[in-house]
Amino acid sequence: MSESPEPRAGSTSPKIFGVGLSHTGTRSLTAALGVLGFDVAHYPADRATYGTLLAGSARFPLLESHDGITDITVVPYYQDLDRAWPGSRFVLTVREEESWLRSCRRHWERPTPHQADRSEVHLDVQLFLRSAVYGCHAFHAERFRGVYRRHVAEVTRYFADRQDDLLVLDIVAGQGYERLAPFLGVPAPNEPFPFVKQ
Repeated sequence: MSESPEPRAGSTSPKIFGVGLSHTGTRSLTAALGVLGFDVAHYPADRATYGTLLAGSARFPLLESHDGITDITVVPYYQDLDRAWPGSRFVLTVREEESWLRSCRRHWERPTPHQADRSEVHLDVQLFLRSAVYGCHAFHAERFRGVYRRHVAEVTRYFADRQDDLLVLDIVAGQGYERLAPFLGVPAPNEPFPFVKQ
């Protein structure tokens, strides 16, 4: 069992970052972290987060009051976040590739909500992150496949000598608290792992 990460000087605790791509179980991971007692933001789309994305500083203001961030907000900046918040833990959610592509296709090709249903800043964040992570706004299976493979390879290579800082978790395949809780140094709850649909 891993020991709990040590806080960095000046922070109340180390952070937890979900570095999985869209539709790899990031919502379920966020819900599970909540059950374990961690207040983690999933895909924040507020003006301060957007400003941080544009600045490329990885110093998200919400990290002063939250225990971490999950989803593709983290993907372009996980190395910067690792340097900014030493001692943090990273969870790379993965999924069988063809299942992942089908899920992404359904999400990207469903009718887009009218702009009135989403704030302007949410749409700005979405366009920014889709461009930064996938290199496109629309779904393209082969591009997404390449992005997925490259991202998993790069994250695992980056943490290759620091296995205690990275957990690769396949929630869709049934992995859950039995791996996540020991990784974070907390007891596993006696309840099913949450499954949150997009």
